Amino acid sequence: MNKILFLFLIPISLFAQRNPNSEYWNTWRYMPKDGMVQKFEAAAAEKTKKYNANPENMIVTFKVLTGDDAGSYERIMPFQSAKSYDQKRSVELQYWADNVGKYCDALGGQQRWMRLKWADVNIDPKNQNPSKYLQKITYMVKPDRLDHFYRWAERIGEIAAERMPDQARLMFRLESGGPRNMFVTYLGFNSYERQPLEFDTTWEEGYDQMFGIGTWDWDLENYLMSLEMIVGQRVETLELVEALLP
Repeated sequence: MNKILFLFLIPISLFAQRNPNSEYWNTWRYMPKDGMVQKFEAAAAEKTKKYNANPENMIVTFKVLTGDDAGSYERIMPFQSAKSYDQKRSVELQYWADNVGKYCDALGGQQRWMRLKWADVNIDPKNQNPSKYLQKITYMVKPDRLDHFYRWAERIGEIAAERMPDQARLMFRLESGGPRNMFVTYLGFNSYERQPLEFDTTWEEGYDQMFGIGTWDWDLENYLMSLEMIVGQRVETLELVEALLP
């Protein structure tokens, strides 16, 4: 009996000790009920101002413009720590259920993401203003090929930082709320009409110059092979809902 109990305690202990100093972000998605968009936005805005206006519990809302979830709203709570999940939020959750939830349907539940800061691109710590648009890319990565996925993400990020200074990138790995081999990147920008800086070399040539001849082809092939065959990558466009800012 003690051995069985010990086996159950192992994953709990590992989760509790995993990355205690890491940064986490929470996300939720909601689809307004038919004819309830304005009421949902008004109620969500009031709730945000009431409970999510401080840096430690701020929530920013984006509307999904493309894909199967077009028309839904993604609410993002950034900059959380491990101890954030010890806070009691029952009053806030009840307020949502009573005043906002009646106007929408949840698309799944809360998801908790660990930020991979080594993958940041063009992130200014002094400027925390959200981008007007996000391109959200969700990946399902083969567990035995994480190193190939990470290598491409890190290296292509270095190239993008040089060539597209007006586009930011954040990357996360799912911590809870789905499979652990799920990753997401948010590419933030404020205008669709944006141009990369002019270089004498292509992206491929610049990549090979920085990391070695032939690395572009090798790394790209291994990156593509690292993605699951079914739904290995999904791309969506989101737009900031300024009326729902804290």
